[in-house]
Amino acid sequence: MKNFFCRSLTLVMLSFFALSCGNAPSNVLSGIKVETRTEQSDIWLSFAADINLGSMSFASISVPVLHPRGQTPIGQLELGSALGGVNQIKISLNVSELSDVQTTTATLPNGNMIPLLASNELIAVDIGKGAKIYLVLSEGVTALGVAVPISAFDNIGRSLPGLNLFPIVRVGDVIGTAGIFTGASSGQNGIAVVADLSSVVDFGKLLPQAPAMFAMDLKSHEEEVVLDYRSHTVSQNQKTSFDSMISQLNQRRTILRMK
Repeated sequence: MKNFFCRSLTLVMLSFFALSCGNAPSNVLSGIKVETRTEQSDIWLSFAADINLGSMSFASISVPVLHPRGQTPIGQLELGSALGGVNQIKISLNVSELSDVQTTTATLPNGNMIPLLASNELIAVDIGKGAKIYLVLSEGVTALGVAVPISAFDNIGRSLPGLNLFPIVRVGDVIGTAGIFTGASSGQNGIAVVADLSSVVDFGKLLPQAPAMFAMDLKSHEEEVVLDYRSHTVSQNQKTSFDSMISQLNQRRTILRMK
């Protein structure tokens, strides 16, 4: 039996972090596609986000997602370009395999709060190369985030450490954000995508097929899940300096590589 929930979001496409009014970050998230399926009683979650990078582009890479304890592959992270020059971040994850992973609080690689997810208890999975997946689950809330360090942004971080630029975008009942984070050290700078998938993926309906331990864990955290729908912004001076450095990367048609 196969469970499938699929929905595509079309958002206004803007140049990657182009100049905007005030200190508000520009939206770069142009689409999201989500689906769930069952394979041999395991629940898989697939997520794809279209990111408008202007004249920049992702270097294609595929990195396995390994179980936090041990080296068992439980999914895949992919960066690359789709048809029409759209850049994508894609995640495929066996959620059932995470039933025995202890939840915790987490931050972006620069130490700042994760947009939308805030201080909620979540499952954090290190992918390697500094990338991380964040997963918040309950019968009422499903949210997914991914942070990918980008080496080309390290120079920005040295000049403007500690930035979080994440506009929250609402399309119908679905809320998401894509943006950049910066830090003073190499590996603390990159792109993150976070989405509230609660209206697309209903894990409450899927729970009877999940391991009993996983179902109990979701219910125990259900009342604690409160997502934060505030955009993350910076000062006007920081935004002006940031836009200038991003413009230079665009002019060079920079290839963005995972750290």
